[in-house]
Amino acid sequence: MNSKPVEMATHQPAAAYDTPPAYPQPQGQQPVHLHPPPPQQMTAAQVGEQYRAELFAQCAQGVHDPKTKYGVCGIITAVLCFPCGLICLFLDTEKRCARCGVKVKKPKKEKKPKEPKEPKSDAAQ
Repeated sequence: MNSKPVEMATHQPAAAYDTPPAYPQPQGQQPVHLHPPPPQQMTAAQVGEQYRAELFAQCAQGVHDPKTKYGVCGIITAVLCFPCGLICLFLDTEKRCARCGVKVKKPKKEKKPKEPKEPKSDAAQ
């Protein structure tokens, strides 16, 4: 048996209209990429500097990291005059920001403004 591959005739539709393609391909131009370029790698020093700047920015906004330190006199008095010496220990304290070193004070309580009293009128009598 002599077998020849049978060629199938491919049917191509006749172009009824001579229409250009929907989107003409630009010639001589490079393709435009829509995604941004990959970010540049930062060195360890740059990452550390950025982190430190963010922490100092928090301190600049008033968000400190308070750390309490006790004075030498308060510690000695607390040991020698225990338990009454604890009062001296807690009075001899200092709060400083651990990041920037600024002395931190306790926030003052805001007092509500007093409303002016209405003067008594003579008509109420």
